[in-house]
Amino acid sequence: MTGTPTITIEPGYRPGFLARCLEMHIAFYHPSVHWGLAFETSLAKDFAEIIERLEKNPRNQVWAAVESSAPDGNPGVFTQRIVGTLLVDSESLKTTGAAQIRGFIVDERVRGLGIGKKLLAAAMEFIESNGFDKATLYTSDTQDTAVYLYKKVGFVVELDEEKIVWEKPLRVLQLTWKRPQATDQETNGVSEGKNS
Repeated sequence: MTGTPTITIEPGYRPGFLARCLEMHIAFYHPSVHWGLAFETSLAKDFAEIIERLEKNPRNQVWAAVESSAPDGNPGVFTQRIVGTLLVDSESLKTTGAAQIRGFIVDERVRGLGIGKKLLAAAMEFIESNGFDKATLYTSDTQDTAVYLYKKVGFVVELDEEKIVWEKPLRVLQLTWKRPQATDQETNGVSEGKNS
């Protein structure tokens, strides 16, 4: 019997991050859309490049949702497992002030516990505090829960089209978040509700 596990959101690379991110993506997407070799190798290459750039460019970041548990009666034995991932890539869009969200997934065993919401909140805090004006991501129309979370933090669908993705037809959504701009009155030094 194990004690109640805790799940924390932790920034930065940790051993096994890439392998676990890929494992969760394959476990989810292969049964549903039958993506295989092309999908796995493409993600492995892209995500590895982002992870390699973490030390060179602090505007790239990754987060892991880490489940920690200890067996009852034996607090000396402690296990950790990555149960969710999210990557922010500040370089792939090749646009100043823009970031791309990649690799966002939560292990099937722990879905519905708010982990995705916490991962996305950590990423959005990073995006906003690092001065990004725009964040973009791509997903499929089948990802209702993820799309709901994206829209809740301010993303809007900018593109919705049928494509061939990793050799399979898929309806792809491009969602974009833009930094809220001050209103014209606020930028001109006049605050609302005050007469000059």
